Order: sequence, then structure tokens, then C-alpha cells
Amino acid sequence: MPAAPAVVNDVFDAVGSNASVAYAPGSINLLGEDCASSGGMLLATAIPAYAAVGIEEIDEQQLIVVYKRETTKMDFPDSVPAAFSQVPTAVAAAIVALQHSLHLVPRNSNGLKVTIASTIAPGRGFGEIPAIQCALALALNARFGDRDDVPTRTRIATAIHETMVQIKGQSWPLYPYTTALRSRPDSLLCINHSDEAVTQTAFPQSLALTVAYSPDVTGGSPDEERYEFFQQACAAFGVPTLASLPDSQERVADWVRARHEVHPDDEDIPTIGRAIQWLDEADASSDRARAVIGHIRHSDIQAAIAGVSRDVSERGSAPSASSVLGQIAELTDTIDCEKIARCAPCPGASLVMWSHVDDADRIASALNDGGSETIRVENTAAGAVVCLLYTSDAA
Repeated sequence: MPAAPAVVNDVFDAVGSNASVAYAPGSINLLGEDCASSGGMLLATAIPAYAAVGIEEIDEQQLIVVYKRETTKMDFPDSVPAAFSQVPTAVAAAIVALQHSLHLVPRNSNGLKVTIASTIAPGRGFGEIPAIQCALALALNARFGDRDDVPTRTRIATAIHETMVQIKGQSWPLYPYTTALRSRPDSLLCINHSDEAVTQTAFPQSLALTVAYSPDVTGGSPDEERYEFFQQACAAFGVPTLASLPDSQERVADWVRARHEVHPDDEDIPTIGRAIQWLDEADASSDRARAVIGHIRHSDIQAAIAGVSRDVSERGSAPSASSVLGQIAELTDTIDCEKIARCAPCPGASLVMWSHVDDADRIASALNDGGSETIRVENTAAGAVVCLLYTSDAA
């Protein structure tokens, strides 16, 4: 297992000798359908940026969260609290999820002090909040749990995600939790949302993924309408995902038609045409993700880039020329090579440059010369618990 990232030292410097410390990576959606309710396929990867968390038991029945030199104190949560900023709320939500769903946090325990350090840029679609929550969960599991295996990490991801959906809405994705907890070093993940199966593929030496973003522009919130529609359809048919519904397109279209007949003036119900378009787009995007991961397994990088290019065209995920991301992408136009830029799912936040490894340095140099921040997707590692002796870490 790779050595613990340097950010862990920032937590060690701030906690006592009796702390439990863990870290988890950020993540990014590379291709496919990120709405878990669709049951589609998604290609994702961890990125070499991390959140580290240290937990210490305290005598007071409080939760104390220390993040970026700010300290937040609250009563130890039995439900998700209101009126706190994003990170303390996310920490409390994770504790509530792990306490209620997995009984991982003892109800009669003392309070907790949670110290956080992160090198994950916020607001860019890199999964900083899920990484913090996953690192917290690993530290809590090391403290109070009895095992750390794939089923346990799967249950942790699901429990925290379901709680966050209640807070943030259906567009809050599952894949950052799956990636942070279940990725392997230097691997790409093909996530099947129909059964939460994860296929690990070794990162090919001939492929380069370069993440670029503006240091002063963050992304907006994704459109929730499509996510809510998929979730409502699943609830209506009593299925976990639309992939488990036979003849889903025809049956969902009939369901939408019936809703319009019963509620003809309800503007929140999508048209039949739009509903079918969402279903078609989800299916097609999942198929392309499955095809691209197949090309990657065979190290056919040219075919993989062509598949991403087709998805960019079909899904409209190329950055517009007038946007900051579009201007960032244009910095590489003078480089004569096979490449494609795809926006990350957080609108306006970041993009991923797919290219051959021989062209990666020139692409990164052009992006950096234009003032863009870049991250090369390499030397990635899954979340892990860290020993307090600074010398090793263990899953």
C-alpha cells in the first residue's frame, strides 16, 4: 500500500497521542451515468488529493469540529443539525448515519473532537465532503468497529450517501464514497449502480488524465430535476434502480402519461418526450462508459479517447468557448495531438483532459502557463487508517 499522504502530518501535529487518524482521496467522474437511481455504469477515479481526519474522545457530550483553523462546537448529534456551515454539518451527518444505520458510534460514548486537514480543492467536483466523511468513517471504524472489509466499506458508503441525499437532494452522488473507500492504488473504477459492483482496472501506462480548473472559479449546483425523476420512478415501481425494472422505458413512459392524465396542470411532471430522452441518455452514456473501460483494459487509448469524444458530443459536456473552462481548454489547441476535454459533472468547476501519456507534459504546461491549476491522475490510493507511529498505515 502506498505511504500515507503528507496531509496526514497536518492532523498528527494537531491531535493528541490517543487519536485515531485516517485519510481518504478525492475523486472525479470520468464518464457515464452518475445518478445511482438509473442503475447505470460510471467510470471514475480517485485523484491524488486527500482529506485526513483525526478523532479523539472527550469528556463532554459534544461534537467539536476543527477545520481550516475554525472550531465548531455542537451538542453530540442524534439527528443532522441545522444552522452550521457545510463541513461541520457533513461531519455530524456522517456520525448520525453511522450511528443509526451501522451502530458504529456507541450511543453512550463520550463526545468527539474531529480534526480535519484537506488538500482537495472545494467546489470543483472533486468530492471533498465525501472524502472527509469517508476518512471520518474509517477512523471511527478503527476505533469502534470490529472489521474493515469490502462489505463494511460498501455499507458505510451507502449509509452516509443516503443521509446526505436527505440533506442535499437526489443529485448528491454515490460514486465519490465508493471511490474513496473502495479504489485500489492507481486504478480506474467501473461502478455498476444496479448492484454496486465495482470493477477495478489498472491505470494503463499509455493513458494520461489531467484535471484542470481555475484557481478562482468554483462550480454551481447540478440540475436536480433528472435525478429526482429517476428516484420517483424507482419509488413508483418499487425497484432500487431503473436497471432492475423490465421494459423500463415503456413502463416509465406509461407512468408519466398516467401522471399527466391525473394531474394535467402539474408543471413538475416532465413531458413524455423529455422523460424518454433522459432514459435514452442514461442508457447510452452507460454503454459508452462500458465500451471505454473495455478499450482501456486493452490499452487501446486512441479508441478510448474517441469514445470519450463521442460522449462529449452526445451529452454536451464540452466546455463552452465563452466560459472559463472553455478558455482553459483552448490553451491546448496549439498542441497537435489526440486529446479531448470533458467537463466534470459539477457545472463550471473543472475539466478532464484525456490524452496519450507522451503528450501529457505539454498539455499540463500549456494549462499551467495560462494560469490553470492542474492535477495529474497518478499515484492514487484508497482511504486507509494510519498508525500513530508515522511509519506505516493499514487498511
